Amino acid sequence: METKFNKRLEEQGQEGWQEARELLKRKGWDVFQIDWMGKKDGEYVLFEVKKKSEPFNPPPFYGHGLEIRQVKARLEFQQITNIKTYLLIFGTIGKVYGQYLDKLEKGESYITKNGIKIYPLENFELVGVMSGGVMVWVDGEVLKMRG
Repeated sequence: METKFNKRLEEQGQEGWQEARELLKRKGWDVFQIDWMGKKDGEYVLFEVKKKSEPFNPPPFYGHGLEIRQVKARLEFQQITNIKTYLLIFGTIGKVYGQYLDKLEKGESYITKNGIKIYPLENFELVGVMSGGVMVWVDGEVLKMRG
């Protein structure tokens, strides 16, 4: 019963989120969704989380990225607030990659015909590896993931 209750609560939350988004857009707001915001050692960070089965394929290189609109908004937000965005990519052949967006911006990039700004895979750090429902972080911490 608790699972059904939580699922319904989640559905209501999604409905409310959609209604609020549409209302704000009608009122002229340019609306962006952040996946997570965290705080560690007194520093706030926005997290953009992507789950991809495969990286973007060459040409020009293997990589991952975000919609150009999101990139611009997050970099502008960082410039105003000094709060960085960390791009976290799950699922690339069981590997988890991450990197700060401002650091990715200093290197090579490619914009797809769909408006996605792709950064080379080698500009990301390998932060963990998933296998059999277990996540092993590069720092050695092991987490059992929900199945």
